[in-house]
Amino acid sequence: MTPQRRAIIQVLLESAGSHPTAEQIFTRVRDVMPDISHATVYNTLHELVEMGTLLELNLGMREQRYDINTTDHAHLICLGCGRVEDVPYDSEALTLSPEHTHGFQVVDCRVIFRGYCPACASQERHLRSSG
Repeated sequence: MTPQRRAIIQVLLESAGSHPTAEQIFTRVRDVMPDISHATVYNTLHELVEMGTLLELNLGMREQRYDINTTDHAHLICLGCGRVEDVPYDSEALTLSPEHTHGFQVVDCRVIFRGYCPACASQERHLRSSG
C-alpha cells in the first residue's frame, strides 16, 4: 500500500456518499500530497475498480463518478444540480425472466432514478409559477 494509494482511499472514504469525479479526488488528494500526479490518481482509481473495491459510475453526466460503496444499491440523480444519492433497492425484486434475457448471462444491474432534489424542485416550481 503506497502512500499515494492510502491518500486516495482516505479521500474516497471521507467523500463516501458524494460520488466524486476523478478531478475532485485529485484536487482533494493534492491538498495533502502536493506532488501527486493526475496519472497516479487515474491509474489508482482504475486499479481499485478492477479489484472490485470501488465502483466507477457512468450516470449519464459529463464525468465518471466514483463510489466506495460496492454493496447493491441504486442512485438518485438530480437533473437540476447533479446531486447523486445512494438509495437501497430490492435486488431480488429486480430480475429478468429467462425469456427476457435473450440468452445473456446477466452479471450486473445498475439502477438509476432521475428527478429533482427538493431544492431544485422548489426552484423549478417557482420558475414555472412566475413565468
